[in-house]
Amino acid sequence: MTVPPKLVLCVIDAMAPAQLERTVAAGEAPTLAALMERGLYVPDCVAAFPSVTPVCAASIVTGAWQDRHHIPGMCWYDRAERRYVEYGSSFRASQRVGLTRQLTDTVYNMNGAHLSRDTPTVFESLDDADVRTAGTTYLMYRGRHRHEPQRDSPLTRIASTLMRHSVMGPRELFYADIFASRRTGCRSTLGMPGVRDRHSGCVGAYMVEHDLFDFLLLSLPDNDWHSHRAGPEGQVRSIALADVQLARVMDAAGGVDSFCNRRHLTRAVAAEHHDAGG
Repeated sequence: MTVPPKLVLCVIDAMAPAQLERTVAAGEAPTLAALMERGLYVPDCVAAFPSVTPVCAASIVTGAWQDRHHIPGMCWYDRAERRYVEYGSSFRASQRVGLTRQLTDTVYNMNGAHLSRDTPTVFESLDDADVRTAGTTYLMYRGRHRHEPQRDSPLTRIASTLMRHSVMGPRELFYADIFASRRTGCRSTLGMPGVRDRHSGCVGAYMVEHDLFDFLLLSLPDNDWHSHRAGPEGQVRSIALADVQLARVMDAAGGVDSFCNRRHLTRAVAAEHHDAGG
């Protein structure tokens, strides 16, 4: 049987090319700099519209625009159910629609009901080809493997009172602390901003060490949160923090050179670039 090449798709949420270049020039992102030197850097990418995280994430995992994947925005009106869908645009919006409804839409319905079945995700396509898929916390995770909510800590037991149902995801799924296909010892405090990148780095390193994937979507979302707080100019610091976690994953394979030169291992970095509203 032919062994498929390995691929790591690293998504740094809201990373602007200009800020990436500033961070690299300042010497604050040596891992990303090494990848840019070894690979092909394309700065003039075009984001989906509206350029908010759910729409961009759906386009990345399906390779389709929103007219096909059917995720139209951060919040939208569902004519069939005659209600607004709110994925978490603000705390006040969450209060208005109800936290339980917002969490249900974001964690379950976005993948299980809203994302079009006519546009398979990269996880589904690779699962169907018997490629070992894996993903860290990312809004779009739909795959062919069933995962049950975790109840192995006080926080996850509390979360399980709301997150009670299983989901279909990649073979190895790590979504905050709610879903985890293996006991890695990595924790994200239920996906709190500022902790999510460290959780992805921890999980990614574990999966590299134990050779658990052929395709890994490595999500580093905290840059978006930092950008909302400090503005685009603050991305130098947050991209540097993402770089540390990417290095952590590569160090599990022996460092950048070993990671890139490993047999059957390729890599890609995607900047999910969108405006400050997403």
